[in-house]
Amino acid sequence: SELHTLSGGRTRWAATRSVAKALGPDLRLAVLSGDSQTVARVQGRQQCGPGWVSHILQALVLELWRDPHVRRQVARASKLYVQRREQLLSQLARHGVSAHGASGLNVWVAVPEEAATIGALLQRGWVLAPGAPYLLAGGAPAVRVTTATLEADEAAQLAGDLAEALAPSGASRSG
Repeated sequence: SELHTLSGGRTRWAATRSVAKALGPDLRLAVLSGDSQTVARVQGRQQCGPGWVSHILQALVLELWRDPHVRRQVARASKLYVQRREQLLSQLARHGVSAHGASGLNVWVAVPEEAATIGALLQRGWVLAPGAPYLLAGGAPAVRVTTATLEADEAAQLAGDLAEALAPSGASRSG
């Protein structure tokens, strides 16, 4: 996905991409790009301890990246994840629930109170993650909904349940 800076006008920068989501969690490898000083500092830290990266693992990931079959599978999975994320966003919008998720496996829903929303959805059979661990200081409360395995009918049900949980007391979906 497209890179976005958290703060402009900096001479030091780094972008990290993990292969674990695309190629599997056992491939704990990431690629780092950045200005020369930042990259050198990271390399220096890796040499000072057990932070080295297996050359076998690096070679395996390179071969997987080069394999056209693997690239097609990753592209298919990517399209499916986009479809699932967009289905949930569409269903939430139908219920008047404000949410966003431009890329990745998650949708973010602003909520008045994370714990209450998570509890209400848990009672309806859904497990959501609190947004607080992922927010910058001062960020508004939110919940994180992972859409990786969410089917279309589940997206519709979850959106309805979430809308109901967020409705003011006494309100319901039917009025």
